[in-house]
Amino acid sequence: MKTFLAAGALFLALTGPALAQSDMKMGDMKMGDMAGMKHDAAPAPAKTADGQGVIKAIDAKGGTVTLQHQPIPALKWPAMTMKFKAAPNVLKSFKVGQAVNFKLKPMGAAAEVVAMSAK
Repeated sequence: MKTFLAAGALFLALTGPALAQSDMKMGDMKMGDMAGMKHDAAPAPAKTADGQGVIKAIDAKGGTVTLQHQPIPALKWPAMTMKFKAAPNVLKSFKVGQAVNFKLKPMGAAAEVVAMSAK
């Protein structure tokens, strides 16, 4: 066992400095050296998803609307009741109990209502 440990220590002592050296520093890298790498100019714009539902609550001051919505296949969401962020101008002409069509901007596991119209 002592021989094994001594051999391992000797190996690390002799090869460690060589492994730490690098032929290229990031500052030396040229754009031409990155040929074949994917270079997206800008991220893809966020898509929207359409939904249908009934308004269960509106909080214009807090900027939210609670919708009991049908399944939203584009987001793979089943029918449920959820609270969404919404700008006050999106909410101003609607009432609780009203059936609506709406457009969502997905934001991770949540979404924001960006447009809404009466059914």
